[in-house]
Amino acid sequence: MTAHQPPPDATTVRQPPPELSDDLARHVKAWRLRLNPDEIPGLHAERPRTRRNRRVSKETVAALTSYSVGWYSALERGVLQNYSDDFLTRVAYTLRLNEAEKSMLFFLATGHALTITVHQSRMRSTPTIQRIVDAQPWPAYVNDEAWDLIAHNEHMSKWFPWVEAHENNIMRWVFTFPEARTQLHRWDTDWGPQMFAQMQFAHARQPENKRLADLIEEILDVNPDARLFQQQPITYPHPDGDHRYLHLPLHKRLQPIELIAFAPMRAQASRMMMLVPIERDEVKKPQ
Repeated sequence: MTAHQPPPDATTVRQPPPELSDDLARHVKAWRLRLNPDEIPGLHAERPRTRRNRRVSKETVAALTSYSVGWYSALERGVLQNYSDDFLTRVAYTLRLNEAEKSMLFFLATGHALTITVHQSRMRSTPTIQRIVDAQPWPAYVNDEAWDLIAHNEHMSKWFPWVEAHENNIMRWVFTFPEARTQLHRWDTDWGPQMFAQMQFAHARQPENKRLADLIEEILDVNPDARLFQQQPITYPHPDGDHRYLHLPLHKRLQPIELIAFAPMRAQASRMMMLVPIERDEVKKPQ
């Protein structure tokens, strides 16, 4: 009988090298290097830009996606591995990819297109609704009862680039995208608590809405501040008439706004929201 060979020493075991895609590496790096930091809300507010730091680093891109530097660095090196749709969608938004570039990213990284999940809503976009939104001279949008976007105008796209096929839910952006914490000035006091309370009020009003329940559960799972807001609840049904501040792309100063909300009779849990710029001397003082 032939004796069994001893198992190889653990130190001699070699993992196969990862499969690499030069095309993926070239595209992702080129997309990062073309970024203008001033187009990313909040970056210019955190520190002054100098000629040496005009480029957005890999670390910054990773932080803005809420994934680790390791995951993003692997993507930029062209490593082919099991990237999630959520990760690639956040990368596409952070790198400011257009629709064709986003498709290219998915094909190069995964070999397939983005999987799109369609949620049934009581509110539907119509040509008339879109015309009403487009006619507004300031950012305007319509969201359904679970804060999925139904319609938005070009002004909204300029202030919030994520609405262009990168994220379709207002609350998911507010609570899971790190950029929201800088774009929404005083996020932890003036935006986060109120918007989480809006979801809680809506859920109490429509407990049968599974889409909304799943959204709240997802946010609570990933956002510790949301869990704190849940433990210290406030009652806040809507933001109509609120005055708040925003950091905007290519703007060096904070922009004060008034939030205006309307509810359509056909779906009264939905909202048409307008973000109306106001002057600083119009901002209401806290009571």
